[in-house]
Amino acid sequence: MTHHARTGDRLSLTPALDTGEAAFLAGFGRRRGQVARIWPGQPAVPSPWLPCDEGCCLVLAAASVAAGQWLRFLIAEFLGEGHQVDGSLDVPGPCGRGSALLIVEGGEVFEGELGDAS
Repeated sequence: MTHHARTGDRLSLTPALDTGEAAFLAGFGRRRGQVARIWPGQPAVPSPWLPCDEGCCLVLAAASVAAGQWLRFLIAEFLGEGHQVDGSLDVPGPCGRGSALLIVEGGEVFEGELGDAS
């Protein structure tokens, strides 16, 4: 069960990740003083996704052009069998580019551009 109000900055995970699953998933991101986990088939940049403290949501911790790629990878490799990811959020674009809308429903990830930054 999601413990957070729907704020548009996170995707819900059902059921919540346990402590080990959350630590494993967080290992794909870049953290100061730690080496990011490497897995066959993962996108070339560190993961921008982190689980919340309760394990019930994925939070976009950093703007990334690979947010959708990472989400597809995480669902296909780790979350798709035992967890459902749902929701939508705006992903900030790199400097000079507009943001993108990311929608996750039924294990499918959809992306669309929202417009330019100007």
